[in-house]
Amino acid sequence: MISTMNSMATLQGSLASRRNIADLSQRLDSAGREVSTGKHADMYRTLGPRSAEALAVRSQLARIDGFVQSNGALSRRLEAGAGALSDIRTTAQGVIETALQSGGSGQVTATLQASAQAALEQIIGIANRDHAGEALFSGIDTDRAPLQPFDEVNPRSGVSPRQMVDAVIGAGPADAAGAEAMADTLAAVFTPGTGNFEDSFYNGTAAAVPDRLMARIDENETITHGIQANDPGFTDLLRGLSMLAATDVSQFADPAAGQAWLDRAVGAMSDGNAKLLQAESKLGAQQARLESVMEAHAVKRDLYAKQSNAIETVDPYEAATRLTELQTQLEASYMVTSRLSKLSFLNYV
Repeated sequence: MISTMNSMATLQGSLASRRNIADLSQRLDSAGREVSTGKHADMYRTLGPRSAEALAVRSQLARIDGFVQSNGALSRRLEAGAGALSDIRTTAQGVIETALQSGGSGQVTATLQASAQAALEQIIGIANRDHAGEALFSGIDTDRAPLQPFDEVNPRSGVSPRQMVDAVIGAGPADAAGAEAMADTLAAVFTPGTGNFEDSFYNGTAAAVPDRLMARIDENETITHGIQANDPGFTDLLRGLSMLAATDVSQFADPAAGQAWLDRAVGAMSDGNAKLLQAESKLGAQQARLESVMEAHAVKRDLYAKQSNAIETVDPYEAATRLTELQTQLEASYMVTSRLSKLSFLNYV
């Protein structure tokens, strides 16, 4: 009687063992990643129905991260703007005090003009600062410096800011009434949108453009920010400084004209400084609000991060145990494969 015995060929067994080794190696690699990262290697396959929850939490976390980054950049910009305004006011205050002392003593000297020129150049430089490559006081046109250097011709008008002022002052006022009238004319020249200021002195967004910089700081909250160098505080301050920088009050033939001119210049600078202080205070309020929102975002981010970790994190003990078991299985498979590869009919001759 002949019997038939089913058996697996040596070659087939060797190939099956190699496939098993490849599978074990892949699973071992995944287990190793889970041990090292603490996260599921095949996240959504492992989570199954909880994948939707994981995706929702990740989406919320990504949105919060976006606000954290954008609000951080905005905070630094507002801080830079507030610092620049403070520097401008401090610089202007020095000229105001010098002018008041000169007028009070009745002894105006040529040093007042030199002080005003130096302060004007410094303030223009401060106003032209940028943050992260964007001008601070140019409105929505952040790609350009807002103020033209006092003695540099503006291509749009063909005159420099000094020439714009000189066209009004000419040889200077003959008396107090003339000084008052000339100061009124200069005030009109410095009025954004109607005078020559925006063609000769200012290069940013025109006053006629209603748009201002805006930023969304939270899901349902935006703030309008950005002080422009053609706002009343700036124009008043620049006008007062220009009145003293463009002419030597000590050379006025009529002392009354000189005093009237000096009073109007000091008044313009003082008004400008007061308005810039208000703008700086508004910036401070926006900074405080932004800081409050950023603190809330930090709390939310921490909560979402913890929730995400709770869903996606692998049990370290379970992962380590699985890694050890797979290592043991793989070593056994290597041993079987090695023995199969050494089988030969010669062994049984």
